[in-house]
Amino acid sequence: MSEIKKKPANNFETRHNVKDSKFLASIFAVQNRNEAEARINEIKSKYSDATHNVSAFRVESKQKNNSVVEYFDDDGEPAGSSGPPILEAIKGADLINTVIIVTRYFGGTKLGIGGLIRAYGDSARLAIEAAGITILKKYDILEIEVEFDKIGIVMGQLEAFQAEIKNTDYNNAGLRVTAIIKTDISAKLAKILREKTAGAVEIKIKTSFYR
Repeated sequence: MSEIKKKPANNFETRHNVKDSKFLASIFAVQNRNEAEARINEIKSKYSDATHNVSAFRVESKQKNNSVVEYFDDDGEPAGSSGPPILEAIKGADLINTVIIVTRYFGGTKLGIGGLIRAYGDSARLAIEAAGITILKKYDILEIEVEFDKIGIVMGQLEAFQAEIKNTDYNNAGLRVTAIIKTDISAKLAKILREKTAGAVEIKIKTSFYR
């Protein structure tokens, strides 16, 4: 994948008809597989009376070194006729952390395999277009260790850089802080912390992710 990653700008639902069948496409930006599966279950519950609720997602897995997890489910449609076209639409738009569920209410006219591929793929693309696309930002998770007399300096700089504090752990040596900060300013923060504490701080990047 390229370093630039994208996701839907908005959660959205589109509707259109194909030969008497009604197609509803729901698109969501998610953080992980669990959120994607929760959205799928949400739509399946919302449209439990539908003929099919076909889904696909593409998400980043922090458990697998930020590798990409891809999934689709034809939900009773002929194998390969519905889930894969949705996934290909997601991939074609270069989206990550995205789930699309296309709900079909059968109208009485069979579409054939080719017709299903077009209908589900077009539904997904319409949803992507309607939702819009935004660029994900890369973040670092920092682990910072500092002695007691320098805690104020560290916390003050984290606030100044608008870092998100995830955890603070006080121990006999001082404080360990876990914080999230945009990657493009992470190095600048580390430099300033070392300068202002005269090097009396230990900074590690635990991992990076996009959101």
